[in-house]
This record gives sequence, C-alpha cells and structure tokens, in this order.
Amino acid sequence: MLLLFRVGQRPGFDALTAAVGSVTGLTISHRLTDPASGAVTGCELLRDGMTFDIVGLQPADAPDTPPFRHRYGLAAGFEDGSTEPVYIAPGPHISAGAHSMPVVRTMSAIVSALVGSLPGVQAVAWPPASAIVGAEFFTSSVETWIAGGAFPSLGLTAFADDLEGGIISEGLSWFTGQELRLANDIAKDRAGSVRLGVRLVNQLVLQGKVTTNEFIVAPDGGRLALEPTRDGKVVRVRRA
Repeated sequence: MLLLFRVGQRPGFDALTAAVGSVTGLTISHRLTDPASGAVTGCELLRDGMTFDIVGLQPADAPDTPPFRHRYGLAAGFEDGSTEPVYIAPGPHISAGAHSMPVVRTMSAIVSALVGSLPGVQAVAWPPASAIVGAEFFTSSVETWIAGGAFPSLGLTAFADDLEGGIISEGLSWFTGQELRLANDIAKDRAGSVRLGVRLVNQLVLQGKVTTNEFIVAPDGGRLALEPTRDGKVVRVRRA
C-alpha cells in the first residue's frame, strides 16, 4: 500500500515518529537504516501483534510510483506526477498472510490513521486493484469498515468495462482468488452494476471462493446466478 504525498513532502523518521505517537495502539518496533548513509529511511510498525515495514522516508530518494488504472474520490486538481510515495507492507513474519483479511484490515487501519496525522497526504494507492483513492475517501471508507460496516470495495477492489461489454472486477482475486464478471445486460446500467459489484465484493470477501453455482436475490428483486468458470478464476454473474 502506498501513501502519496505532495512532491517534497514525504516525512522523515522524526515526523513519522511524532505521527505514530498520536495513534493509539501503534508503535515503532525497529528502525531501518540505509547501509550507505546510515540515515533512517524506514521503520517497522507494530499493531495488534502484527508488524509492517514502512519505507521511502526522507532523506531517501523517492520510490517509483507504478501506474494506476482506477481512481476514486481524488481531490479536484489532482495530477499524475504531483506526488511521491511512501510504501507500507506486511513485515517478514506475516508476509505469508499478506492476502488475509486480518492483515489487510490492520494495514488499512494504520494507513488511515497516518493519513490523519501526517501532513501532505494526497491519496492512498493499492496495487492489487491498480487503484488510487483520495485521502479523505480512503479514511472514511476504512473507518466505516473498521467500525463493522462494509468492506471498502472502491479502492481495495475496482471495476472496469471489459472488451465484450460486461464489467469485471480487479483486485478481488487478492482476497478470494477470483474476479467477478457482470454480464452484458447487467452492465448496461453502469452505475447500478457497480453498486451490485460493490455489494457482491462485500459478500465474497467474507464468504470466500465460489466453487459451485449459487443463486442470490438482486437489489431489484430479480434472481442472479453466480457461476465460477472452469478454471475457477472468474465468477460470472448473470440474471437467472
């Protein structure tokens, strides 16, 4: 996960230390130093018994920012190339569980807290969904999730038109091993189909992989079929 700052406003270790000190339950458990300069350019954060590495602090050179295809809730005037990232990722002890909901949930909570305590954060990016999310939008959706609400589908997953006229998710496979594909007739109402996709993502991250055909009631009262493909990588959604 990336915190995107205005160019030149990435925090140094001292600024991060102050920010962490204002967040209940979050501590710095280890410093990461640059072997050549000896400068502290990262650290290990500890929360709920899990460790996460944060790297790219000043005075290190700004890490590269990968391209992102999906954008949600960005502030007016946001421009590509106007930010530089600090990365946060599960530490070595929990890296095997990087796809698990508890790890992503805790990491998202940390990032949400840092958005509120570090100046200059413009957006948060999540590479598995190729999504970049405005800082306020991210914080609001994650806080709702942490409080027991819906999974932040727009940001930790994304939706795009496919070449055949349907809508396909991106990023759901990080959690379940499968993406969603909404049939063409459903996708004609793009806003409605995205709302349906959000609802289905929220269900599937809790339920897990779909291995057999399932039927559910759509928001309009109709019946929908959820059908995994033969290779199990996509769940096709159609009207039944």
